Amino acid sequence: MFNPKYRVLLTSKCFPTDKVICLGTQLISIINFLKDFLPKHIWYGADVDAVGKGAMKTDMKDIKLNLIGTDFQFIQYCSGIDQFIWGVFLCIDSNISSQNILDIELETEDEPFRSIACNGIIIELRTFDTSFFEIYSEDEMIIKKLANKFNCSYSSKLDQV
Repeated sequence: MFNPKYRVLLTSKCFPTDKVICLGTQLISIINFLKDFLPKHIWYGADVDAVGKGAMKTDMKDIKLNLIGTDFQFIQYCSGIDQFIWGVFLCIDSNISSQNILDIELETEDEPFRSIACNGIIIELRTFDTSFFEIYSEDEMIIKKLANKFNCSYSSKLDQV
């Protein structure tokens, strides 16, 4: 079960040249940064609402996970998105059975650090109400690297107590 210990929040301050947040180009910059140091993985999405020419290419408007694919395929998908209204994206170890993953339903609650009944999740990335990107992981190194890259702080469950 994925039970993240760390979270980073990327707000508009993390993208100083953009006036708005949750843009497809911003998510592409996050993926491009992550892809160089993550283990072999595959991306899935659920509960996605977005604006742009590519927004209707993939029906991800339910809480069931849908396969997106490789980093390249995720970047292609994001290149057709002007702005994400909301969405949940999971980066999952490619050694995990996809059948088990596609049966999972995600909860869209706002409570941070909730667990997901799935093994092999490396990152949970959420776009939230055109306000921020929220990225969770059990791996502090990943979250630290993101915080350093996007010039922000991160939190752990220990910080919440």
